[in-house]
Amino acid sequence: MLAGLAVILLIGGVAGAWALLRTDEPESGAASGQGDGLPTLRRDLKPSASPSPAKKQAAAVKLRPVTGDQLCAAVPDDLRKSLVTDGKYGGKDASTSSAAPDDKRAACSWRNNKMEVGGGVIGYRLLGISVQARSRETQDAVEYAREQFARDKERYEKRVNVRDGKRVDGKTTGSSFGELRELEYGDESYSQSSIGHSGLKTVVHVRQGPWLIQVEYGGSNRTGAKYPGGDETRAAAGKVAELVAAEMAKDAGKVKVTGPCGILSVKDVEAAFFPAVSGPSVSANDGSVKQTACTWNIREQVKHAPGQEFSARGGRLAVRVADWGSDGPGAKFQYDREAKKFDRYRAKGGIGNDRTHTTFEAREELPGLGEKAFAVVSATTRPYDEDEPALHEILVKVLTGDRTVEFSFRGTTTGGGVAGAPGYQEPAFEAAVAKKAVLELAGPFLAGLK
Repeated sequence: MLAGLAVILLIGGVAGAWALLRTDEPESGAASGQGDGLPTLRRDLKPSASPSPAKKQAAAVKLRPVTGDQLCAAVPDDLRKSLVTDGKYGGKDASTSSAAPDDKRAACSWRNNKMEVGGGVIGYRLLGISVQARSRETQDAVEYAREQFARDKERYEKRVNVRDGKRVDGKTTGSSFGELRELEYGDESYSQSSIGHSGLKTVVHVRQGPWLIQVEYGGSNRTGAKYPGGDETRAAAGKVAELVAAEMAKDAGKVKVTGPCGILSVKDVEAAFFPAVSGPSVSANDGSVKQTACTWNIREQVKHAPGQEFSARGGRLAVRVADWGSDGPGAKFQYDREAKKFDRYRAKGGIGNDRTHTTFEAREELPGLGEKAFAVVSATTRPYDEDEPALHEILVKVLTGDRTVEFSFRGTTTGGGVAGAPGYQEPAFEAAVAKKAVLELAGPFLAGLK
């Protein structure tokens, strides 16, 4: 990316750039040989400022599972490479920031900071995709999306400051936003092009049923023309948006989580621990070391009367897969280094500062799991608050081929319920119970990973 895309531009140059935001340029297909992903919008959906009064409880709208990897897979590789090439200065990021039944968010992006974009021009390109869906007790996911889409569209219309290729707010500096352009993807859609610090980009906004979809494409050039063409970015973002809208329109009952995070189901996790489980949230990175992380939130449901005090056992289960490949030190080196690290931490009495301090029990070798494996239990306390209970975690590390796989559970495994009820106990962590649950899941996961 250009190191310092100037905020203050020469008047003549600005006027030329503003012309790229015109919405009446001829439409064209995605430009071959050009591309790079824009930073994915990661905005939380905000509740309505003026909700409808006294609504009955909304009927549930089943939201399909979605992960960042599934969004990435919705874009054919040949199309993606025509927009953002692979290279030393690029990469892909995929994430699933929420996987609750009533709140789902996922994103995927590609970028290349130094790629050949055609005609010998070197530039920066970014392609980003994000999807979100959410429901509330009195508003189903489709109603929520429809209301949010309209509110966002009104907000984006208000920031338009370039019309017919001319700046209309009397300013000559700062970000420039073109007029909204109506599209025909999904149930409703539009696009807006802009020029700012990251160059020229087009964002396509789509509502597909309960899903709010955003696709961004654009960048800037190191040589030649400063920006890609407005028609180029609109065509590319639109083509990707159409594909993503089709993906999100699939029947919720026929879509499954894919990849390593799809090996274990919610029912598997609940059987090893207890209901109720949500997830998985997924993140993936295709750098020199391919990494995938899956997270499930576990929290037992406690029946209680309104206003009644209660507590619930639960925590977070995480699985992290790192594929180290055959180049470099390799998985065995990384595994052994981790084992020595925990031994060192234990020998020195733990790690931390005056805010948090973590101690470690002795590592336990676990024969029969992968090529080799170990488990270690830790406890984290806050030295300044002696009354706060320790937060416990069990970690199981496995070496299998060119991969290391880490399973961890942090939280409580017993206790909870209505405060003051007969037999009530505060939620607590039992290492043996947590270890048993994690190992029940580790075997099937490793088998599925092969």
